[in-house]
Amino acid sequence: MSKKVAAPQPSRFCWNELVTPNVPAAKQFYAGLFGWKTRPFGKDAVGYTLFKTGKDPRAAGGVMKCPKPGKTAQWIPYVFVGNVDSTLKKAIKLGGKIAAPPFVVPTVGRIAVLVDPQGATIGVLKPEM
Repeated sequence: MSKKVAAPQPSRFCWNELVTPNVPAAKQFYAGLFGWKTRPFGKDAVGYTLFKTGKDPRAAGGVMKCPKPGKTAQWIPYVFVGNVDSTLKKAIKLGGKIAAPPFVVPTVGRIAVLVDPQGATIGVLKPEM
């Protein structure tokens, strides 16, 4: 009998991602701090690494090279949403800005990153079902 997996709950934090100019240094730091192991994500494994904890099949988060040169490292938390586009429209109406327009990550879902009116970065994710 297979275990039924609960559907993601909208408005809940679901992922943490580190964007950094120095991925090898970040991997070394978090491996030393928390004992995290790293594993490339996806078949092509181009530029994205998962942080793993022990034998837990779930990843603790991910790390990638910052796509914008000159930016400092930062953690970006992601929140599940029912619709990425409507969430971005609502964010803009409330004074937010789009930092990364929507894009699809195969086997993961549709993602976008926004900045709130105070300057904090947050990602939104509509999971692939």
